[in-house]
Amino acid sequence: MKNPVISLGLSTPGIFIMRHFSKYGIAAYGLDSDPHEIGFHSRFGIKKVCPDPEINSRDFLDYLIKMRKDFELKPVLIPSSDKFVLPLNDFASELSEHYYFTMPEDGLLRKLTSKRYSYELAVKYGFPAPKTCFASNKDSLQKFVNETEFPCILKPEFPESWRAGFLEEFCKGEKVIVVNTAEEIFEKYETISRYDDRVIVQEIIPGNDSMLHYFVSYMDRNGNCLGSFTGIKERIAPIHFGSASYVNLVYDEKLKNMSLRWLKDMRFWGLSGVEVKKDKRDNEYKLIEVNPRFGLWDETGSKFGIDVAMMCYKELLGEHPVPVENKDINMRWISLHRDIRSSVEYVQKGIIPLPEIIKSYFRWPIYIGDMRWNDPKLVMHLLKNLLRGIKRRLFNKSAN
Repeated sequence: MKNPVISLGLSTPGIFIMRHFSKYGIAAYGLDSDPHEIGFHSRFGIKKVCPDPEINSRDFLDYLIKMRKDFELKPVLIPSSDKFVLPLNDFASELSEHYYFTMPEDGLLRKLTSKRYSYELAVKYGFPAPKTCFASNKDSLQKFVNETEFPCILKPEFPESWRAGFLEEFCKGEKVIVVNTAEEIFEKYETISRYDDRVIVQEIIPGNDSMLHYFVSYMDRNGNCLGSFTGIKERIAPIHFGSASYVNLVYDEKLKNMSLRWLKDMRFWGLSGVEVKKDKRDNEYKLIEVNPRFGLWDETGSKFGIDVAMMCYKELLGEHPVPVENKDINMRWISLHRDIRSSVEYVQKGIIPLPEIIKSYFRWPIYIGDMRWNDPKLVMHLLKNLLRGIKRRLFNKSAN
């Protein structure tokens, strides 16, 4: 018998976890608090709606403890969505009696989930980062404004802070707010700080979206890297401040070395992705964020021998996976339903010519992460959403 695996999150990464482990005869489950998440339309895995940990983490904990009674063997938890990372950190002692999961010491998951602490950890261990201000008052904000260039961005310390109530409406569902003048910064800050006083202001690193690079790895409990790979986010959705829709996987020794050094200094254990942007002013990589979980296109590593999800599963069950390194990588990853939407915007705004986008679809080998022939119900759902979005965009354009 094999221990079941549970993906905490049912977006694209969670679908892969269920699809991938099922191939090896391992029972795969998926949990999400959003019943409309795309993973519920996949034919793979057993899916369940759980309490939202961002609304009531204690209810989520109780749900997991109750769910454990359904299994004979102790399951493995793999978070694939940000909102499930903090409960693992905050309830580690209670959950460890019922589940296997990676857990670095000293509350590191909570620190890395916080935009503030991740920045402070970067500064502490010498990882380059953009100019940042934790705006506690107008004086600190004024000092930052005097020393930086525009445009800048405002963002929350924790993503969930702006996902409900007035701030969700004020921010229009965006992850960050772009500001172009000092007056605009103070205006936005004054409004947001009434509801969330943990406002972060940060410079925008100049350069197009293809300057975004990403490092994927699995670090074992002893701080050894069992496998890693790097890629360039050539297109993201939504553009400029979104997640990958088209990635070119290439070996980048500089990014690998600096990321591994940082993760080891922090004594990190588990799956993670380090996102950076190359600053054309000094040609240095600058930290954007850290995702201490299984990420959007981490699945691609399984195609060239760096199966970070399986490495995690095996180590948690007491095996000792052998470290794997592959520098000869030549592959693209694409999320079709996301990339078609983002490509329309890139073309409309004159950022990327349409022929260049079409050409990128024929750069083989290419790995499709979402619309797959063996998951027809999911494909139909994504196509309907895509057509609905295109229709809405055309209707809004004609109305204007």
